[in-house]
Amino acid sequence: MGHFFKVMLFVAVYLGLFAYVGLQIPQQASLPPEVEKFDPSQIKTKEDLARIGQKIFFGKGQCALCHSLSPSSTARCPNLQGVGGKLTRDFIYESVTQPQAYLYMDYTFSPPKFFPAKMPVINKPPIDLNNNELLSVISFIQSQGGEVTVDPSEIAQPESGATLGKTGDPALGQKVFVKMGCTKCHKAEELQAKAGKKDEASIRQLILDPYAGVTANPKPVHQGFDQEFTIKNFNDVMAYVAGTKPEAGAH
Repeated sequence: MGHFFKVMLFVAVYLGLFAYVGLQIPQQASLPPEVEKFDPSQIKTKEDLARIGQKIFFGKGQCALCHSLSPSSTARCPNLQGVGGKLTRDFIYESVTQPQAYLYMDYTFSPPKFFPAKMPVINKPPIDLNNNELLSVISFIQSQGGEVTVDPSEIAQPESGATLGKTGDPALGQKVFVKMGCTKCHKAEELQAKAGKKDEASIRQLILDPYAGVTANPKPVHQGFDQEFTIKNFNDVMAYVAGTKPEAGAH
């Protein structure tokens, strides 16, 4: 009995020391890679685009988990060193969006064998790169020994209230304004004056959410863009309303 007690005491002390040492090691949470902030307005050159692509390659895209940029005995997928000078842009795009369309073999072995990891489609979940991010990664891959052919002008710029109506036709907007019955309750001049500013962001907010701050119950029904307008209708009306100058003394 005494021998058993000594053994149990030794085990307890050993486990206690093991737990104590383990708790002294700094703990780091296992988190997904931080999403790279992509600001299209900051991309002026192809070099800027490739630089963003490099960050995504090692970050959100998770490409470096399997690919290397130099010879590696531990790489699970093809080495991409100098690949930009060997592959066309179309081939790179198809390779990352339809990776199983090609059979990649590791020729460092004889006979060649398949790479151990299958590449996921990077523009679908869980990686889910958007088109801007995809183009930037392609730019980075092209920069590995080749010429970047992706132009910064191909990067989509986000729409904002300040630019939304500028593609509309004011003349058509006036016709839509009348045809859709807006004139039953509104004048373009009054809408602009009510927005409080002569900018399209305010007018857009007024049209999309006309009863923001209204506490009356029940609220009146607004027959507008949210029910009948098409995007073109909306852009045209925006252009018309934004281009209408308020009457003198309007409030």
